[in-house]
Amino acid sequence: MPPATALGGPPPPRSAARTSRPLAGPPSAFAFVEVLDTIEAARGPWLEIEKIAPASPYQQFEFARLWLETIGVARRVTPMIVVARDAAGDLTALLPLGALSYGLLRFAAFLGGKDANYNMGLFRPGIAWPPGEIRALLAAAARLAVPRVDTFLFVNQPRDWQGTPNPIAAAPGRPSPAFAYKSALPGDFTIWRDAHASREAQKKLRKKTKRLEAMGPLAHRRAAEPGEIERVLAAFHAQKCARMRSLGIANAYEEAEARAFLRGLALSGVAEGAPRLELHALFVADRIVATFGALGAGDRLSGLFLSFDGDPETARSSPGELILHAVVRDAIARGFHTFDLGVGEARYKDDACETKEELFDNAFAITPLGHVAALAFMAKQRVKRRIKGSPRLLAWFVRLEPKVR
Repeated sequence: MPPATALGGPPPPRSAARTSRPLAGPPSAFAFVEVLDTIEAARGPWLEIEKIAPASPYQQFEFARLWLETIGVARRVTPMIVVARDAAGDLTALLPLGALSYGLLRFAAFLGGKDANYNMGLFRPGIAWPPGEIRALLAAAARLAVPRVDTFLFVNQPRDWQGTPNPIAAAPGRPSPAFAYKSALPGDFTIWRDAHASREAQKKLRKKTKRLEAMGPLAHRRAAEPGEIERVLAAFHAQKCARMRSLGIANAYEEAEARAFLRGLALSGVAEGAPRLELHALFVADRIVATFGALGAGDRLSGLFLSFDGDPETARSSPGELILHAVVRDAIARGFHTFDLGVGEARYKDDACETKEELFDNAFAITPLGHVAALAFMAKQRVKRRIKGSPRLLAWFVRLEPKVR
């Protein structure tokens, strides 16, 4: 169906809709906006701005496309890709959003859901986006959305990406409940290792390495062929399922759509020799004892998942820690400057990452119903942050989490 036009009449060149803002007056970050309701309609502008916009791998077109076609379909997410252009028709921003309904409420959020550790828009560098411009862009997009959108709910946004400020950070918001974890990668692995592991810790790791080597040749490999990819994915799912079941926690990757998403991501780009999802495996002889999934964007490698063999004899040698060190070594050798382990607290993240990234959330209400929803959403996020900041409250909260059947 053709995109709606805010002012009526034919759309301006290189744009499918425009806002009601006048073009006279001071230069603006955007003059035209369109809302695209299919991922394919957004392919052109998305791939164009993806080449220049500082953003995480979770904002890449292929990540969003594969997520929408699998998990997004299961969650009934409707694409709502917001494209902004200046008065000359040049692309200035793209917001990769999806719309969802909750009873009478319809809200928009970043695509990727909980599978995206970082959420942000793609903005052309060198353009100033005051808070008022962000709100004006979202208000214009809401007017074009069919059906209407009541509010925008944005979570887990970085304040900057690789040193470039995130324009949405200037708008009113609050700290997210959880931190993200990252590490700066020097040019030499030994420098990184010495900064993150004491001599005693390194001695213990060498002993664990020798213990695994006694079981068979130890090797780290990055899957490159479809057969290898399928095998590593199978090992990951088996290890993850066993681990979550032993902890009595629901396994997010157990659903068919989640498995299809990971498989599609891992196989995408294989023909070009660059899989979108890197799959690392730690082998003891022919047995996979640990897996690690990562996404690369520019000079940063982002960890998506980590799993290890739960067999007591194997687990006591810390295969998860060993593969983490192997991945970092490999990332440094390939020229990455930053490594991250995403959102959520864990001891291994503290050990491997020296920097906690504070993320932020914000809500932009459009309708009276959306205003109520935005207030409730931000209140819920404040409660979650308080719980995560208190060991006693966190332990109580974990006990209430859904258990595996």
